[in-house]
Amino acid sequence: MGEETETIYRNPVTAEIDRRKAHLESLPGFRLKSDLEALNRCSYTFSRNAEELTNHVDRFLHTPSTTARELSDSYVNELVRLLHNYLTSVTSLIDAQRVVMRHRWPSEKKGVYSDFETNAYASKLRETFETGEAEFMQKLRNYCTHYSIPVPGLGTSMSWRAGSPVVMTNTLRLDRDDLLRWDEWRAAATAYLRAQPARFDFAPIISRYMSGARKFFQWFWEQVHELSADIVNELNDKALEFKFWYDEHNLNPDWLMKGDGMPPPDWNGRLEIAKRRQLRYAYGTKGFRLCTVDANGEIVVAESDWEPLPR
Repeated sequence: MGEETETIYRNPVTAEIDRRKAHLESLPGFRLKSDLEALNRCSYTFSRNAEELTNHVDRFLHTPSTTARELSDSYVNELVRLLHNYLTSVTSLIDAQRVVMRHRWPSEKKGVYSDFETNAYASKLRETFETGEAEFMQKLRNYCTHYSIPVPGLGTSMSWRAGSPVVMTNTLRLDRDDLLRWDEWRAAATAYLRAQPARFDFAPIISRYMSGARKFFQWFWEQVHELSADIVNELNDKALEFKFWYDEHNLNPDWLMKGDGMPPPDWNGRLEIAKRRQLRYAYGTKGFRLCTVDANGEIVVAESDWEPLPR
């Protein structure tokens, strides 16, 4: 007796769906989309930490009825915790940006990175985070982790002029000489600290650093999108074309999941499919033919990697 063979039938629509999904997931735009979603989650952590730190600082600085004597030690402990969380989230967000860049523009050799990362990005990073004040804030996280946790001093001062009400001012101050006992500050941060008074105001430094970091991350987001418009458009166009085709072949009307699952009296399945097919036809296909230039300088149009979906 000869060997028996088993023929497995596979629905051609299902096979086409799997093939197209695999193609979409292989595109550089899909990888970028996934990386940016991860970056966005990291950015959310950064934003929430910034918000919590700002609210906590404002609770003391901008509440006229609150003086330093009225706050317990728990306020300072919470301030230190929130500051540490915020500074850590800045570092995490920079690390996440590097992942985006190195997936978007992979290097052929270890340690050699893209022109964008080594030029525009590096320049903006230095401008934002390598000033004396920003270096101090960056290294403050390491100071907290590896040396000591600085305790900002809470102060309340009162001033008045004849005929005017008393003005109460709250401040958060750091001790310059205590900080300088640590020998791991970089040169710019050390010079910055030495230029400060013995007890210097910490709140404006936090505010300036947060503003600079926020602008830097917004700049990065805009740059990556601007420089990736071609691959993003390719992914979006192909995905939308696939969606129109998928919707036509997978008729799942809203009423099916609502109420008793019964169709409205005027619902017509064939008419619904016709409407969806009309949308698909109106959108058409982009073709996405890759073009190259040959040795004679002539443009050569390659075969499309995205042939029209079956009609």
